[in-house]
Order: sequence, then C-alpha cells, then structure tokens
Amino acid sequence: MVPSILYTKDLPGPLSLNRLSEFGTLRKLDETAGYWSEHGGTLYGRATIVATVTPYSTVACSATAAWVWLGGAFPRTLDVISKSHFRSVSVGRRIRVFKRHTSDDQVMRIAELSLTTPQRTACDLVMMPEAIPDPLEIRETIGALMSTYRFNPSDCLDIVKQCRYHKFAARARMFFESMQRDLLSEPPDAAFAYPRDAPFDMRLVPSRTAASIRSAAPLPLRPQAMAVTA
Repeated sequence: MVPSILYTKDLPGPLSLNRLSEFGTLRKLDETAGYWSEHGGTLYGRATIVATVTPYSTVACSATAAWVWLGGAFPRTLDVISKSHFRSVSVGRRIRVFKRHTSDDQVMRIAELSLTTPQRTACDLVMMPEAIPDPLEIRETIGALMSTYRFNPSDCLDIVKQCRYHKFAARARMFFESMQRDLLSEPPDAAFAYPRDAPFDMRLVPSRTAASIRSAAPLPLRPQAMAVTA
C-alpha cells in the first residue's frame, strides 16, 4: 500500500525528495516529508494525508478542513479541535488547537479523518481568532465551499446562532448576511437554487471536485458523534 506521506527516511537519499518534487510526483511539505500529488487530487486522498499528519482523536477544522474539502495549496498550519495542547510541529506546520463546541451533525468522517462539515468549516474560517488576513481570499474559499457542496449563507447563519456567545460570532453574522444580500441581488446560481432533498447530481459539481468524489474510497460520509466544549 502506498503511504499518504513519504519521508526522506523512506527514500534512498535526502535528494530523492527534491527530485520527486521536481518531477511533480510529490508535493513537499518541508525538507523531510511530502505527499503524493495524485493523493492530493482526491477528497479521500486529502483526508488520508491530513489524518496522517494531525494528532489522533482530533477534528480537523478551519483552513485544514477547507483544504480537505477543496484542495489547493496545503495550509500553513494544522487546525484541529481538541481538548489537548500540542507543542510539537508536524511536517513543518504548527498544530493550532481550538476548543470549540461542535455538535454531532457538524462533524463528519472520511477515511480515518474526523473533520468539520463544509458548512461548519465556512463558519470557522470567519470566526478565526485573528483578523481575517485576506477577506477576499476567505470569501472566495467560502464561496467555493457553498458552490461545491450546495449550501448557502442562511445555513451558516443558523450555525452562527448556535455559537452566539463566541467572541467573533457578530463578525461572522455580518459576513454571512452580507453574502446573502449579494446573492439576492444576483441571478440565482444553480448551486444555491438546487433542491435540498434532491438526489446528489454530479453534474452540478465542478469537474475536478466531481472526479475527487468519484475516486474516493467507498466509505460513506457520516456524522461522527463528538462534542468538544468551548
């Protein structure tokens, strides 16, 4: 079985990692490890990569969960929900821990990874403890999550209501209300107008994401019971 993460100790020499990266076979995470490019192109593959580099019994959230759902550049930190503290780094990334209340229906499991749902992930991105570094980038990421997984700002507003005591809940509410106003002023998008109870239609998913979902291992996406107190 091909490992999700390849370390220099698994290779003939220290330069092998660089050579594989130059060929495009592997994406380097730091000078000691990288992941197979092919694995990074599927939803299941990205989940196995994150499950390998994050601590056991944690829930991937925020930017890390967004990468699993959408792909793109690997995040600069490993964001997880946990009651524990982790001082060590993993593949050159700091493990950033959040202690948040997460209801059962806001956590899913893909392969060996527990992660927040796309809706909860969108909320967490806006409720980051620091100022949003690039509001346009965050908005584009959340828009991609909404378009790909067929939800809209009202779904996020419902989650924000459950987190009304969160320090940045007001900021999140304003953000999603603004998105909702913008959507109402534009022609309806198929991703938002799609009936909630209709069967999943792969034609409404961008081709790259659709291919990722098709190639995922046949494990169902199912909520995982977990509640982490704030």
